[in-house]
Amino acid sequence: MSYKFKNNTGRRKFNGTFSYNGLTYEYTLYLPDLVDPERSEVITKFGNRMQKGKPCLEVDEAVVRNYLDRGDVSAYIIVNQVGSDETASGTLQIYDWCSGNGTQYFKNAYVWINDVCRILGPSGVKTAVSPIGALFYFMEQLTVQNLKKPDIYLFVDTHDETNKTVLTNIYSKNYGFIVNSIDDATICPVNGAGTTLMVMKKPSLVEDTTGINFSFLMKRKGGGRRKTRHTKRKHNRRRKTIKRN
Repeated sequence: MSYKFKNNTGRRKFNGTFSYNGLTYEYTLYLPDLVDPERSEVITKFGNRMQKGKPCLEVDEAVVRNYLDRGDVSAYIIVNQVGSDETASGTLQIYDWCSGNGTQYFKNAYVWINDVCRILGPSGVKTAVSPIGALFYFMEQLTVQNLKKPDIYLFVDTHDETNKTVLTNIYSKNYGFIVNSIDDATICPVNGAGTTLMVMKKPSLVEDTTGINFSFLMKRKGGGRRKTRHTKRKHNRRRKTIKRN
């Protein structure tokens, strides 16, 4: 089970807009634990992201349902440029894949980007600027503002050398993931997700509340004491990271 983002609102679904590189984007954010109707929405939206007639990254409704049942995901996120029906979507997982400890501790957990897909809408029109950059910005700001964690991570499958080279270049040059576990094994000393997976890290995230301000998640609904998090046993699965389009 993954850790959760801080959320005092009593709500699990959030909609709004944010600015990124001079453009305005809409977002939908789901923070587990989810019950209907939000649970069904996530299953439908993330289990039917079709590319060339197939579910993106082979993530269908059964896979998403399993994510929800197991608590594998910390956030489900969808963004689109205002006026466009093309979307970028993905998940975040707060989990310790790298310390080698048999027990999960939040201090050892990293935030991992997974399940990223760029999906055309019914119009079939691509935006001039890929919405993936806006999605990553949203994920980074949620991580650094809400959890105060200064880095964000993802996995790249090294089984296909060509795919590994292409994705490594895209992530490092376009999105700032400048450190990887092949060149620097210290960023993930014990890779619990699998030996064919390379870890990439974007370090030194900086809060940018001018683009989006996540302080709304800390506004408490009603009174009462904050629940104390229990230590979690390590029991989770690494998931596919991204679909290159």
